Amino acid sequence: MSLHAEKPYLRSLSQGTEGMEATMEWARYLGETFGTSGALNCLAYYERLGWISEDVCRSMTTYIRGLSLQEIHNKKYDEPATLEYPLETLSGTPFGTHARSLKYIAAIAGDDLEEHLMLARLAERRVEKQIGDPSVRDEVVEAIGDD
Repeated sequence: MSLHAEKPYLRSLSQGTEGMEATMEWARYLGETFGTSGALNCLAYYERLGWISEDVCRSMTTYIRGLSLQEIHNKKYDEPATLEYPLETLSGTPFGTHARSLKYIAAIAGDDLEEHLMLARLAERRVEKQIGDPSVRDEVVEAIGDD
């Protein structure tokens, strides 16, 4: 687990087989969901958010421009994204389609988004409980496997 505290979150695209496969899936997802110009706008937005670096934006722009006509959706997205765990709570929301992009970004970065979300949910629960409660500490230690 290495969720970067500093930005950008994804500094470069992986050259390995799995990373390249995820990169191409992400490019196709963006193209099919937003069309070429929408996908390019999304990349610029992700760069502004600090999700991706300028280099990643530039490389992804090249991939998206290289997609075939069959891989490009030529109208604005109008179907809410249906997401699987751990992002299912964002299904049908305006952020849903971008949440799926974040899942691709995390995969390319080699991070486990599910683990980060689980820890965030545990932190939320911990705030709701007494901090001195030993069961809270045990729960967190068990979840992250650290003594």
